[in-house]
Amino acid sequence: MKKWKEDARLIIRSLKLIHKISPGILGMMLLQAAFASVFPFITMYMSSVIINGIEAKMELRQLLFLAAATITATLLVHLLGSLFRHNVNYLRSGFWEKCEMVLSGKMMEMDYADVESARIQRLRQQIQDFSNTGGEGIGNVLYQFWEMVGRAFTVIFSVSFVLSLFTARFQGEASGILAFAVSPAAAVLLAAAVFVNAFAGMDFGKKMMEKSHVLMRQVTDANRIYTYYLENHIMTYHTGKDVRIYNQKGLLQEETQVVFDAGVKMVKGQVRNEAKYSGAVAFSIVALSTLVCLFVGLRALAGMIGVGELVLYIGSISRFTDGFTGFVMALTRLRTNNDAMRVYFEFLNTPVSTEKSEEKIEKNVILRRFGNGETEEEQFAGQGRRSENTFQPIGQNGTVEDTVGQNVTAVEADKQNARTDSRHEVEFRDVSFRYPAAESWALRHLSMKFRAGERLAVVGRNGSGKTTFIKLLCRLYDPTEGSILLDGVDIREYGMEEYRKLFSVVFQDYKLFSFSLAQNVAARMDAEPDRVSECLERAGFGERLAKMPSGIHTCLYRDFEETGVEISGGEAQKIALARALYKDAPIVILDEPTAALDPIAEYEIYSRFNEMIGDKTAIYISHRLSSCRFCDDIAVFHMGELVQRGSHDELVADAGGVYYELWDAQAQHYVAD
Repeated sequence: MKKWKEDARLIIRSLKLIHKISPGILGMMLLQAAFASVFPFITMYMSSVIINGIEAKMELRQLLFLAAATITATLLVHLLGSLFRHNVNYLRSGFWEKCEMVLSGKMMEMDYADVESARIQRLRQQIQDFSNTGGEGIGNVLYQFWEMVGRAFTVIFSVSFVLSLFTARFQGEASGILAFAVSPAAAVLLAAAVFVNAFAGMDFGKKMMEKSHVLMRQVTDANRIYTYYLENHIMTYHTGKDVRIYNQKGLLQEETQVVFDAGVKMVKGQVRNEAKYSGAVAFSIVALSTLVCLFVGLRALAGMIGVGELVLYIGSISRFTDGFTGFVMALTRLRTNNDAMRVYFEFLNTPVSTEKSEEKIEKNVILRRFGNGETEEEQFAGQGRRSENTFQPIGQNGTVEDTVGQNVTAVEADKQNARTDSRHEVEFRDVSFRYPAAESWALRHLSMKFRAGERLAVVGRNGSGKTTFIKLLCRLYDPTEGSILLDGVDIREYGMEEYRKLFSVVFQDYKLFSFSLAQNVAARMDAEPDRVSECLERAGFGERLAKMPSGIHTCLYRDFEETGVEISGGEAQKIALARALYKDAPIVILDEPTAALDPIAEYEIYSRFNEMIGDKTAIYISHRLSSCRFCDDIAVFHMGELVQRGSHDELVADAGGVYYELWDAQAQHYVAD
């Protein structure tokens, strides 16, 4: 009973989600199912009335009226049923896309730490496996609900039409087999036979479904592998060059054939399984139909019912058996489908950071907090502009005075000037971080500051913690220990969306989409054409843009557009840089997006981009030291720790430091013999 209650709650929850995804679809299905189910009963009932009328020698005018009424009723029900069916099909046509949008939307709004987690990846794959292998999931709930409702209406209508057969009393006299046929005992036995047949069909169907479920689970992995090869290697042009150069056709065919054979084996098992149980169900239905015909025929022979009722009762009982069996089968499929829905809801229930902090980021004024609780902005009024760690007063003409305390009335003008600087200070205060389920620390006891307008280079070997540093700064992850401060305020006190507006980042694994060039640069549908063109020009893409067939509206790649343009890796990199420029955030980060290039080419790009961003704060990440020599401030990471910091000349002068070791090792490759 507990399992039934749990299943019922999950089914109801699934139906509520369907209503939320597509309001009105369940109600429309109810109406469509009702009209579809009642249609055959109207035909049977009116046919029985007409047959009884003919038997009773009814006048032709009355028979014609009954025939006209039958045609009118069936036509009206058919038209209404078709209208509702059309609406249901229309709603269902977009339902799958809406369901996929729910999953995709959830994935995009999740915390990045969850997106990268093995748990979320496993859940998303399971949802896909359930759908690909057995069509299970939220879509199956909708279909089985439709099926179950239609069968339920069939049961209700059939019971209402056939009830009089079992409750009628025989008033005459009969003997032998006829006496038994018209007795209440015969009615009770037939009713019992009907229900036994229905429950037997339910049991057979349940066993068939369970066996089918086991067979489908056995082929889940094979189906996933086949889909992977099909979508990522066989049906895509991106791998065409490798397939031909390395003659990979045989390899792919052999691998997919193994998977295909496993699928064929499962299908054969399904066919045998269905044949076994379907045969048993068919035998029970034939046996019951024989009993029904005998029972109704004998009662008609005894004069208890007319010929018309004979047609109505036989048809109704047959439909009851079919409807009841179908209802139970649909319910069984819904309960079996709950395995998929548990995974579905576990995925959707993943919590998302929804903090709505009242703390606002003053984008153009430093708001560092001091020990007395005041902010730097508050101290403007009494102390003037701050230079490094001390404040100096400002004269009426905006220049720094030598005398402390004079002309503080110019503070408002100074504050106005400060608002054009986009100045911020970021501090990592004893930050340590370990990835979920990882045993080792990615960063350990990191303490450092950098201010607006600075050029900070972060260098070190692969795996030294450089990218982790950027993920924490952009709040894709939160520190395991310690805190990160923006203008003296813990970044967790800011709203997530507002905080991330501060950053334009070009990651080493940046992605471009098969959208238009303008949409890729603007990262939105309503791009500003002039601004897009300007950013592409500044990123060095101007010459290639002039050759684009539709300018900034040219689609990248040919996944969706035959006229799409294939771009090179270097061109893609420039578009990614243009996207960072378009966002116009006060802090710009390049996280090794040029790692595939040689150090000289990388240095040229970094230098050019350094000029593009003007007085914005910039952070350059690289494991090649030559690329970031133009930065006055270089932070050296090693095994998750900040081990050195200074200018290139200062760091290379320390012969015992990590920076010198890295520089010496890399410089050897570019020094001629």
